Amino acid sequence: MMKLGKVEKFSIRYAVLKVYAKFVHDKIFYKKVKYYGLENIPEGKPILIAPNHQNALMDALAIIFALDKQIVFLARSDIFQNSFIAKILYFLKILPVFRMRDGKEKLKLNEAIYNKTIQVLKSNRPVVIFPEAQHIDKKHLRKLKKGVQRIAFKLEEDNDFKADIQIIPTGIYYSNYWNFRTKLFVSFGKPVSLKEYFDDYKVDPVKTMLKFGNVLHEKIREQIIYIKDLQTHDEYNFLLDVCDKEIAEDLSLNLRDLNNKIAVDKETVRRVDDLKESDTEGFNALIKDISIYKESLSKFKLKDWIIEKAIPNNKLVEKFLILLIGIPVYLYGLINNLIPYLLPRLITKKLKDRQFESSIVYGLGIFTFPIFYILQSLLIWFITKSLLFTLIYFISLPIFGLLAFIWSRLFVKTSAQLRFNKNKNTAEMKKLIELRKDILSTVINRK
Repeated sequence: MMKLGKVEKFSIRYAVLKVYAKFVHDKIFYKKVKYYGLENIPEGKPILIAPNHQNALMDALAIIFALDKQIVFLARSDIFQNSFIAKILYFLKILPVFRMRDGKEKLKLNEAIYNKTIQVLKSNRPVVIFPEAQHIDKKHLRKLKKGVQRIAFKLEEDNDFKADIQIIPTGIYYSNYWNFRTKLFVSFGKPVSLKEYFDDYKVDPVKTMLKFGNVLHEKIREQIIYIKDLQTHDEYNFLLDVCDKEIAEDLSLNLRDLNNKIAVDKETVRRVDDLKESDTEGFNALIKDISIYKESLSKFKLKDWIIEKAIPNNKLVEKFLILLIGIPVYLYGLINNLIPYLLPRLITKKLKDRQFESSIVYGLGIFTFPIFYILQSLLIWFITKSLLFTLIYFISLPIFGLLAFIWSRLFVKTSAQLRFNKNKNTAEMKKLIELRKDILSTVINRK
């Protein structure tokens, strides 16, 4: 029998860890984190949050750190197979849900899970279920499973349809799933009540749950960038950053606001969808141009933003001077952070599913970096016998580690800009620049 514990109860250890983990998550691991629509989550009612699922455990953390309350999650059971990992997940108030692939005998355990979830909801502690039941590294939304509907209607049924459970369709967006210091956006939509479905549910529960599942799918789609066609997903996704500046100007939106970035990306998808519906030949030509453009960028080891934001050689000289001056800072930060930085890579390089990469890097990092900082500082104290010097050294470690990362990114970007400037007058590069203009023109001219 599973030991589900008292996940609905407040945990002091959880609360203390959350303060530290949230700081690292929001201020260090990600460059920018924004939570929108928190006012849509009502107080004093059972809350069931239903987000899209793209990035393994980072999706759960995005919701955990968005809310002040301690939240309970339901997640697929295969991540509980390791007993040590299972203990951590239970501590984080994450409960397993078993699927047919886990074995028929395991499905019986779901009844206990669902009953515990009902208990949590009755205590007015929010519950999160990823209704897709599996993450996908695409700006897409799979067909929803029945977990949300089953638990929500069961709660209402157990309370004579007076529980008034509120289901919150939620969207999670990452500017990059795997890289350090990227952007994260979480959007909580308007709450959805089940009241209008009660009469139908009493007559035909299965049909009603299916109907509500379709409604919920639509509500979640409203909160995310939704690319329907997975065959051309990568081309659509590539366009989002190519076109965002021009589309933002069209819509008079400032891209510094992540909410505006989402609106701009949605508009880009809408325009390309419109092209696909009205001009199949034009759409196919656009997809072909994007593929050629991507291949050419790869050949020159360039990113699109380098073409978009080309800078003169005198600016490059300034950047290389900054890099030259910053070498001592980079070396100090690198040497003192190298071991905890590389440790997660020993695991991530063996992963079959890359979507767990950032979860492992973050999860290990919040423990390994402080441990190594303490050990290194103890060594410095042992050598110098100076408490003040040791304290200064300890404080310097995360600061210079971050500066070393910034230096390395500046070096990579400046080197790429140099490669572009060296080749920008060649026939091949001029053709590449013109191809980008054609791609932009095709999308921008769709209104």
